[in-house]
Amino acid sequence: MSWRSKWQNFSKRDWEYIRASWQGNVPIFPDVGSPPDPGLEDLAPLQAVTLPQHNGRFSDVAGLRSNTLWEAVFLFHKCAHTSLASQRVGVEGMHSWSMFNAYHSAFLGAKGLMALLGVTVPKINGNQLAIDVFPEPTKKKRGPTKTAPDFQEFVIVRLAGLLEQRHLWEAFQRVLNMTEAKCWDTALRQELLDLDFEKITPPRNHFLYKAHYWPLYDLMKDGVVSDFDKLFGIELDVDEQGFLLRLCFSVYYLFDQLMHDLAGCSSPIKQQIDGSRVFGSAGLAVVNCYANFVSQIAMTGAV
Repeated sequence: MSWRSKWQNFSKRDWEYIRASWQGNVPIFPDVGSPPDPGLEDLAPLQAVTLPQHNGRFSDVAGLRSNTLWEAVFLFHKCAHTSLASQRVGVEGMHSWSMFNAYHSAFLGAKGLMALLGVTVPKINGNQLAIDVFPEPTKKKRGPTKTAPDFQEFVIVRLAGLLEQRHLWEAFQRVLNMTEAKCWDTALRQELLDLDFEKITPPRNHFLYKAHYWPLYDLMKDGVVSDFDKLFGIELDVDEQGFLLRLCFSVYYLFDQLMHDLAGCSSPIKQQIDGSRVFGSAGLAVVNCYANFVSQIAMTGAV
């Protein structure tokens, strides 16, 4: 089942405008990696909004934008942590389980990247919502005098039923497709867009729900590091053994590019990403696999 009609409420967005808007909404972080306070689901002004039956546009409420950005930053830390955890398990020889962890890193990264682009999926008073804090203005300026929009409104889309992981991937692809960002690796972005969202989650589900399933040959005996360091393959293909690992690296890479771009004009954001678990482990053998992925991308001329 597709929720395409819901996600079509997310319109075109320009990262340069979003980045400029974020600069005026950077939260005060107590420490590197501090969780959002209070976070969108506990934000009282948002809880007080009368929810639309389907979707609606509202004037900003206090704390909405700073908490959205804070959640994006915290999800970046979670994505980095789980990516590092995946690689640690892989280096120890448990390559199959490494990919299970890699899926969860990719999922967290997809949610975080969406939040950094202004789209979140919180539950407010028990209602599953999608919120867009960077909707297109109702009146568009035309011609050479076009200026950056002054974002002072947000859109709520009410979602009926359970938000399954495949729905999140469909939303992720919609936001990715509607976003212009010059700092992005366009080849990786296109690989993610070319995926069938319905086929992203099953490789992870097989671990849990197919009693006879194990993807590699390491169930009873550890694999070797050299095999793990090239497991991500050469393309994002759901039929490849290392698909989930490459998915993890691809999502993280695009997320990282936006975070670094924002950090270039915000010292609090720079402090947050400088403290990331992945950056703190740079140069260590445990992240050789990701380093090899980055080298591959560079050699193909994608960056």
